[in-house]
Amino acid sequence: MTPYPRGSVPLMLHLTDARTGRPQPAAPPGTRRLRVAYCPGSLRAALTADVVRRAAGRHHLVVDVTRHDCAAPGPADPLRFNIHPAHGTSGANDPAPDIHVTHDAEHVTPAPRILLVVPGDPEPTPAPAPAPETTEPLALRLALLAHGLTAAGPPAPDDVAHAAGRLAELRADVAHFAESPSAAPPVDRVAAVHAAIDDNLDTPRALTLTDALRTDPSLPAGARFEALAHLDRTLGLDLTHDIGR
Repeated sequence: MTPYPRGSVPLMLHLTDARTGRPQPAAPPGTRRLRVAYCPGSLRAALTADVVRRAAGRHHLVVDVTRHDCAAPGPADPLRFNIHPAHGTSGANDPAPDIHVTHDAEHVTPAPRILLVVPGDPEPTPAPAPAPETTEPLALRLALLAHGLTAAGPPAPDDVAHAAGRLAELRADVAHFAESPSAAPPVDRVAAVHAAIDDNLDTPRALTLTDALRTDPSLPAGARFEALAHLDRTLGLDLTHDIGR
């Protein structure tokens, strides 16, 4: 059950087609099923498909996510980034997906209804930057969400380090709020975060609104806990990780 009344959030996730520059509803009119394909050669493409899946599911759509049959390999162990595994691999002979997410739009066939083009992954950062295996995977997820899934260029190394601190702060606050009595979440504030994501996956604005909600002393701690735990179903940052620690 969502913590906001029916009709208080946009009726559908809207995405901007890279070919036309025009936004349109993610799902075709009259259907409750959404087919999403992504090229696994880009972590940001896989993450974008995951956020689409989470946002569309909030609108009670049945979402089928597949990897496109492209040459590039997928990110190792996508579950480390809270990206649910794809349901399989789609090929050129399969029906066109509703949404295709890729970092290379030159060889996308068959033509999807909505094409999302995201930047490719950055080149490996030379030492002394932290090695990938020592970096909190969800800090990288947060850095990409904060930078913008379709924004040009990768996050800077400092952005990832900042995201790691921001993630630790979010989790610490959620753990602290969890010790207070539960209270109804602020439906308008939660709806505003959802509306930002529904507006062409504006995750930077969604995170700014989430931080404003988290730090608002006028809201009871229990209400902030309920709101943040609910929003994490879309953000996928394991914000309840530190409860009880």
